[in-house]
Amino acid sequence: MSRTTRVSAVLVAITAGAGGLAAAPLLADHKGDRPPAPRPGSPAQMQPGPSVRPAPPAPLARPAVGGQVGPRTGSAPQGAAGGPSSPRAAGGQAGTPRGVRRGRSFRVTCEFVKTGTFDPIVFPGQDPAGHEHQFFGATTINASSTPATLVAANADRDATSCGNTRNGSAYWMPSLQVVDDPQAAVSVKPDMARVWYSAPRGQRVRAFPAGFTLIAGDKAATTLQDHAGWRCEFAGPRAPLSATPPDCATDEAMVGVVRFPNCWDGTTLTSPTQSHMAYRTNRTCPTTHPVALPEMTQEVFWPSDGQEHEYALSSGNPAGLHADFMNGWNQAALRNQVRRWLNRRG
Repeated sequence: MSRTTRVSAVLVAITAGAGGLAAAPLLADHKGDRPPAPRPGSPAQMQPGPSVRPAPPAPLARPAVGGQVGPRTGSAPQGAAGGPSSPRAAGGQAGTPRGVRRGRSFRVTCEFVKTGTFDPIVFPGQDPAGHEHQFFGATTINASSTPATLVAANADRDATSCGNTRNGSAYWMPSLQVVDDPQAAVSVKPDMARVWYSAPRGQRVRAFPAGFTLIAGDKAATTLQDHAGWRCEFAGPRAPLSATPPDCATDEAMVGVVRFPNCWDGTTLTSPTQSHMAYRTNRTCPTTHPVALPEMTQEVFWPSDGQEHEYALSSGNPAGLHADFMNGWNQAALRNQVRRWLNRRG
């Protein structure tokens, strides 16, 4: 059965009422530390989720999806996910986020790991707490995780769903939900996350330090944010973002995009209020946050059935897109990536 058929069958069952929901092919929620990670492009399934009434969706555009760790120099490496031979690339181009200088970025692709109602940055050690999230990367992620525990768990490079197994980092976003029936909201299982690490034009950057965490986006937003929004998978890399998930073509993903600040105060490693970080202005970091780090753009891909739906996030309005990062990289490997791709000359 195709992905489109599976998604449509679920949504038809949902709109039929509670009895239909019970008969729908619901996704089993992975709560264990090391669940099997689905491959990108697998059939879409749904999870029961909290009932949230969203803003109506607006038409939107999307980007191309791509690959494993590697430089961005005009096209992805032949055979890598998102490269010319990949079915998830549009015309053989993976697309470069707006503001990224070609040739000064690399990317990682991490498969979906699990869903959980916890946040180890904002609510450390508490489960359940806050709203539901969908996690990528570190397979051991839990409410008590820290950067140090992620690094230790991935010492043998077997505790990550990322293409670069030296990257044991955790990435997460709130769950995307279909709320055609506000009393029977369901969470959409994502395909994967793609994360760009870039050096803004004119800046040399330092690798994220050990113990570092980062959050971006405003969950309370009700209109389009400056650094977060939605687009369709195969839209051009400069396609404008929208405040709500777009109506995308059949078998084309909806993409949630969040760009993180890259200016650090140089001392604080983690803060739930993100006071240790700031966005650059006029290509320059402010004097309060003078240290330039890699600029991350996190993209999460959710499948579409080509039909119009109303969407929400587990945190509320879909305009309130936000994302989290917990550094689980092998530090030597991360420094090498930064030196090789982000601070290279030419």
